[in-house]
Amino acid sequence: MATKQQVERKLRELINRLDKAGGEVHGSLAEALPQRRIIHVIVPDRDASWWTEMAGGKMKGLHRGAPERTDIKVRVESDQLVDLVDGRRSLFSSYLAGKVKIEASLSDLLRLRKLA
Repeated sequence: MATKQQVERKLRELINRLDKAGGEVHGSLAEALPQRRIIHVIVPDRDASWWTEMAGGKMKGLHRGAPERTDIKVRVESDQLVDLVDGRRSLFSSYLAGKVKIEASLSDLLRLRKLA
């Protein structure tokens, strides 16, 4: 089981990687989620959560705890999250296997599907 510090480090790594990804990736994300969205990541086996804001295809900061409101909620175990960020597992197959649970509006879920 990954520690809270390892999970937070991996989430920051993901945000930094996305930030450096370039215009094409940012454009695809901005097209898929055109409005500002608050993404809440819950890691139940560590009894911890973090959140970030996505706007314009970029994630802005990482905060501990729960946000005041959530648009997209992602529930994932610590080791699974580390494997996802490290590329050892795919988000799509992990979602289908029930290892990653995503709660969002139907329109956001349909838009996210474009990214898979």
